[in-house]
Amino acid sequence: MIREPALRDELLDRAERELQAADALFERAAADSSLQNELDRRTAGPATPLIAALRDWEERPPEADALLALNAENVTRLGDVIDAHGWPGLRSVGVEAADAAWLLARHADAANDARRAWLPVLRLAVESGDADPRHFATLVDRSAVVAGEPQQYGTIVVLAEDGEPEFTVPVHDAGKLEERRASVGLPSLAEEAPWLADGEIVPYGPDRGASPINQWPQVLEGHVSVEAALEAGVRAIHRIWAVRPGDRRLGRLRALARERGVTIDQVDAAGVDELASGRSHGGVIALTGPRRTLSVHQLLTEVGEGSLVVMLDGIEDPFNFGQAVRALYAAGVDGLVVRRSWETALATVTRASAGATELIVTATADAPEDAAAACRAKGMRVACAVSDPLALEVHDADLRGGLFLLIGGERRGVTRSFVDEADLQVRIGYGRPKAPDLGAAAAAAIIGFEALRQRGAEG
Repeated sequence: MIREPALRDELLDRAERELQAADALFERAAADSSLQNELDRRTAGPATPLIAALRDWEERPPEADALLALNAENVTRLGDVIDAHGWPGLRSVGVEAADAAWLLARHADAANDARRAWLPVLRLAVESGDADPRHFATLVDRSAVVAGEPQQYGTIVVLAEDGEPEFTVPVHDAGKLEERRASVGLPSLAEEAPWLADGEIVPYGPDRGASPINQWPQVLEGHVSVEAALEAGVRAIHRIWAVRPGDRRLGRLRALARERGVTIDQVDAAGVDELASGRSHGGVIALTGPRRTLSVHQLLTEVGEGSLVVMLDGIEDPFNFGQAVRALYAAGVDGLVVRRSWETALATVTRASAGATELIVTATADAPEDAAAACRAKGMRVACAVSDPLALEVHDADLRGGLFLLIGGERRGVTRSFVDEADLQVRIGYGRPKAPDLGAAAAAAIIGFEALRQRGAEG
């Protein structure tokens, strides 16, 4: 898939050598308290670039000179690459080298005017799915701060003691910050806040995939999943890659893509295989943005207060989660609530659910109690699925009307405190007295279709 393998290797090498040069400087400073104190003084402040601090240091150590020289060489070379090839993104150099290009640009503080000229090129790459939105946003903010201007996207932020995001440098037109973030594919600051506890969110390195808000590229696999995402419209679809885009089986995909204005690129099979996590993609993947999230209140506004809303909580396996959602969607459940993000396993859950995870109206909640409280405030009853033999067998329970139902995972189930506060506890009757408990996917199917039967919905 990678069009420029030599450039990929070069970018990775340049980024690694610059990081090693910085480490050599830091090691030298750590061994000399006077150097360390001076370095700390010069880099103090919320956004003091290391390169700029070193350039102004007349009695800097030789390790600083080595870093400055390498940085200047890298900046010049990156500028030449961008002039000749455009932004080095996913198609040309692959994921890791695209990260490396961002790192080199991030360190181009001594050439801030040149870096600003690169930003429109990077923005176009983001819009085509070829570059990470966080790469763009962080470079825009870094360039602004180096120039003494307010940041635009709020990426220079820390977590305050009260758990709220706090900007260490001013934000331009703060009232429209979330709108600007959403326009480039960044999640809201509220979604980022839990991840700020570990420090700055850096879109670089092998650990970036552990965070659901730092995923890139986000890939949907198989035409069924991609069609569902196009139909649902809950996330941006940047590009669709297909080995055989003219295949008659992809007729609906082509129609939906035309309707949404999404380009389908013909690529070779190796390109698809490189980004796909599995082998059941059928030669079709899509590069997407993050899912737009809803609160429980927003979900209830969309589906109505007389609806059946199910929360799946405590499921750890993405395949099981996808299967559970597939059953709930097929049974006509109106809305879904989840606590954790499944963006880190996007391809798996969409394949396992046959696209239902994209299609079902979904909200996030910090805890089941919060979701239940929001639903109860709208006059809905609160129920939970348990294994207690004293609970009502699901076929005897009244599952009609506005109902919030909690289904727990196989390991933890539902907490005792939630069970005690619920208006209704239901259980699934087994044909054997010592049968093992069903998994969440099977339980969701049984309860969902019993609710469908009671509520008089059609097929």
